[in-house]
Amino acid sequence: MLPAPPGVYVIRNASFEAWLLPLGARLMQLWWLGAPEGPRPLCVGFESPQDYRSDNLSMGSVCGRYGNRIEDALLGVADQRYALDVNHPMGHCLHGGRVGFGKRVWRVRAHTPTALSFHLHSASGDQGFPGNCDASVSYALSNDGCLTWTATAQVDAPCPINLVPHPYWNLDGHADVTTHQLWVNAHTYLPLNARELPEPPASVADTPFDYTTARHIRRADIPALDAAYLIHRAASANHGNGLHVAARCEAGGLRLTVSTDRPFVHLYAAAGLAPQSVAEANGHAKPLGVAHQPGAGLCLETEDWPNGPANQREEVWYDAHRAYSHKARWQFTTL
Repeated sequence: MLPAPPGVYVIRNASFEAWLLPLGARLMQLWWLGAPEGPRPLCVGFESPQDYRSDNLSMGSVCGRYGNRIEDALLGVADQRYALDVNHPMGHCLHGGRVGFGKRVWRVRAHTPTALSFHLHSASGDQGFPGNCDASVSYALSNDGCLTWTATAQVDAPCPINLVPHPYWNLDGHADVTTHQLWVNAHTYLPLNARELPEPPASVADTPFDYTTARHIRRADIPALDAAYLIHRAASANHGNGLHVAARCEAGGLRLTVSTDRPFVHLYAAAGLAPQSVAEANGHAKPLGVAHQPGAGLCLETEDWPNGPANQREEVWYDAHRAYSHKARWQFTTL
């Protein structure tokens, strides 16, 4: 296991060690210390923190102010219209814009051996969004095999908020995630149209998106797997903590269970993952974990409604009287 590079913050317990980076409030790496072969990296990433400056795939970062897409990069608030930063090939705002929260250096607010919290101030007009926004993200390891991610935000004017964690998981170090068995707690998903915008919920039956029964990810399906699932909350007790199980995946003797208090989990099988720069292609930027190639990682992004502002989803809007919060829990158990 490599030592943590300079500028990386470490939290650790007996089972796991997490490397956290202020750039993007990022989960740079999570090490399973109890793996049979020795410490095993569970995320796709880079060896050097500097290489994340050219990352354009949100590897381990926090996406915001609004994760996922906003159609035509436009917001309407009462009689006001706001033009957001356009950074999607179809003319949308994706993950908060070109300099969204995943591209910003967050301030470390508190650090203990097993927990760390970040803070970011985003001024009114940042990437076109209205209102000042103060956001916080925390990571905490617990002795039950959980890494808990918590995000909060407060705005002083009406604004949609959707902070989304974006790690790329690879549990066994295989070149792609076809060795992973996946179950998703959802009977419906949001298909993408020709402009890569979500359509109304549709049944997963008879589609490549049907993981209602656990099965391995097929290599032929990797290019298509990029969609949000509406979590079937009735099938998942929240155990009094407000969290519902969204998905499980298994590989390499380890099970990852993803739980959240948000309504969606977005499955992305990293079809677009590839060497991102000349330096990486030439071997000067070293991957940490598996090599970067299509299908090398699995994203299970907990989130609110994709394209919610354009679809008049009132619940994704916040103001001075209503604070935002989002919790996700990644629980690991040995098999």
